[in-house]
Amino acid sequence: MDLRIAGHVATVTLDRPDVLNAVSTPMYRCLLSVFAKIEDEADIRCVVVRGQGRAFSVGADRTERAGMTDDDLRGRRRLVPRVFSAMYHCSRPVIAQVHGYALGGGLELALSCDLVVAAEDAVMGLVETTLGSMPAGGGTQLLPRLVGIPRAKELIFTGRRFAGAEARQWGLVNHAVPAADLETTVDALAAEISAAAPLAVAQAKRAIALSTQVEIDSGVALEAELYERLLTSTDRLEGLAAAREGRQARFQGQ
Repeated sequence: MDLRIAGHVATVTLDRPDVLNAVSTPMYRCLLSVFAKIEDEADIRCVVVRGQGRAFSVGADRTERAGMTDDDLRGRRRLVPRVFSAMYHCSRPVIAQVHGYALGGGLELALSCDLVVAAEDAVMGLVETTLGSMPAGGGTQLLPRLVGIPRAKELIFTGRRFAGAEARQWGLVNHAVPAADLETTVDALAAEISAAAPLAVAQAKRAIALSTQVEIDSGVALEAELYERLLTSTDRLEGLAAAREGRQARFQGQ
């Protein structure tokens, strides 16, 4: 696992290219550690998760699994929801940069991110049922929210694979672009997010997450509470001043 910080953007690279970034127990532990570090780095405003080599991630490391006892598997299963939570609830926006293959647990890692930018020819799918299992890294919860229950059922029940371009039509990914344009598209999106006020973005992310958990009136009330916390922030005053003066705002995260 590789973490690099450039400006306000942290890039997390799944770095097992020899096995197409198959997710092992040590990789899950590294992801937990990396996202804990990100939370401690005040300058980070956006996170990009990408895969090294020819794939984003093909999912669970089957070689590791073959040598695991039932207790080992249960221990791993207790670890996976913690990784999902660390990524999904990261206080910074997280972008998945998907190329090559994103299958099974690999696709679930991407779906745990706030935004997904995929290569048009990326091969994606929750393939677990074709292997005698089921998605268990958040896939059964995230996919229906993104593409609707009927389509999610079809994709999960069949374990069907699909392309990034098709995923874009369903709303599963934000952008599907030619593979050659993938990195520049992600870089531009991360820069655009990083230019916005970080406190405001964090509060907006919390408000959006709450929208799936409460009914509309409670959600609007919670949104108002989150907005109140921004009223006296330095960034809000800077944003107003920049608008009046016709210049680019210089946000400090305060």
